[in-house]
Amino acid sequence: MIKSDIILAIIRSKDWNELTRLFQSASNAEFRKMETMVRERVMPQLTNEEFWVAYLHLLQYRRQAFLPCILAIVGLAKAGTLDTSCKEAQEVSRWLHDNSPESVVKIVRMAVPLLTTAGQIEGFLRLFEFHDERECVAVLVKESTPYAYYALFNVLRHAADNQPLLRSACLAIMKKNDDMSFNMASLLRSYFDLNDIKSTFSLQIEPYELSYIEQSYDNFEHILKGKRPKL
Repeated sequence: MIKSDIILAIIRSKDWNELTRLFQSASNAEFRKMETMVRERVMPQLTNEEFWVAYLHLLQYRRQAFLPCILAIVGLAKAGTLDTSCKEAQEVSRWLHDNSPESVVKIVRMAVPLLTTAGQIEGFLRLFEFHDERECVAVLVKESTPYAYYALFNVLRHAADNQPLLRSACLAIMKKNDDMSFNMASLLRSYFDLNDIKSTFSLQIEPYELSYIEQSYDNFEHILKGKRPKL
């Protein structure tokens, strides 16, 4: 069985013909093992540029097999080295939109829970051309991290005149039935005056606090977790 350091060396040398030869020479069982090895042991060792270049070539070789390699992005996210604005990332986005647009939503939904700042999430949505507020909301309401909720809050601020969208987002969040989600629903109800949504919320937000929510992620997170903002 091929070792992960050999595959890593091939990827870093950008010898894509050799990587293709390696994959094609493997049996079905060997290839499945290499899929896992690439995702779990090789991709996490790559720099941001290397990651996106390798991901593009893996998708071009066998998209369905290597689509989950996006999960390895968690290392770059935690290290703060993830750059979705680089040309290598843009090439991945263009290829997917041209060749497999149905995979774009799958990738975004796999990656968003792993990202560690609201800025990373917003950058990821921009990369994969989620420009419509409804598309962004459809992805973000499914997540329950503070970062995803802050990104959702910012999207909804741009759609503040779309009451049906605001209301549906709030109701979808309430259905999660956990403390943070109820706090998020309370925050949205207060901020956007969604008074027709009737429920009992433990988090009560004072009117003077609403302006602080939009000033920083820290203030938002404090209220989301049932604390007072840093005034």
